[in-house]
Amino acid sequence: MNRSFVPCLLFTLCLASAAMAQTPRPRGPVASPTPPWLPRAAFVGTTIREGAILPQARLQWQVVFFQGRSDTLGILIEPLASFALVKPDTIVEGDDVDMTSLQLYSLLFSVGYTSRRRTPGLEWGFQVGTGPAWLHARFSNGSKDEESYWGGLLDGRARLGYRFGAVSLGLAVGYSDPYNYRRSSLARSYIGGLQLGIYADWR
Repeated sequence: MNRSFVPCLLFTLCLASAAMAQTPRPRGPVASPTPPWLPRAAFVGTTIREGAILPQARLQWQVVFFQGRSDTLGILIEPLASFALVKPDTIVEGDDVDMTSLQLYSLLFSVGYTSRRRTPGLEWGFQVGTGPAWLHARFSNGSKDEESYWGGLLDGRARLGYRFGAVSLGLAVGYSDPYNYRRSSLARSYIGGLQLGIYADWR
C-alpha cells in the first residue's frame, strides 16, 4: 500500500467530518403558535345555486395527527352560518311563491391537508367533510309559511394562498350538497352548490 495513501485518507475523513458538522441540518416540523382550543383559520364566501346566493362565514379548529416539515394532515371542525342574500323570483314553477328568507347552520367535521413551501411562500390544500345542518326558510303566497328541519351537508373545497409572516391569505373554491333532507322541502334546491370565497389561516 502506498504510504502516502493513509495520511491522505485520514486528512480527507477529517475534512468530511468537519464539513458535516458545519452543514445545517434540516429543520423539523414547526409547531403552531395557536393553541388547539382556539380557531386557527376563517373563511368568508358564498354559495351559488338555482338563482340563490347565500353568503357564509366559518371558523376552523384543527386537530393535527400528522405534521411534516411542509405538510400537515388533520381533523378540521368548522361551524358555519349562512343566509340568502339573493333569492329566486319564485320557487314553484308556474306559480308566484316567494321565499322571504333562507338560513343554514352547520357543524362540519373534515379531513384537511395543507402543503407549504418556504420559497416563495405559496401554500395549497384541500378538505372534505360532512356534518349536521339545520335549515330554516319562510315563504309567502304558498301552501306553507315556513319549514325548519335537520339534515346533513357534504362539503369539500380546495384553496391556494400565500403566507405573509404568520398569516396565510388566499382563495378557495368548493362544492357542497345537502342530504337526508325532506323530500317535500321547497328550500333544499337552493342549499349548497358552487362555493367561492377567501380564507385566512394563522395555524
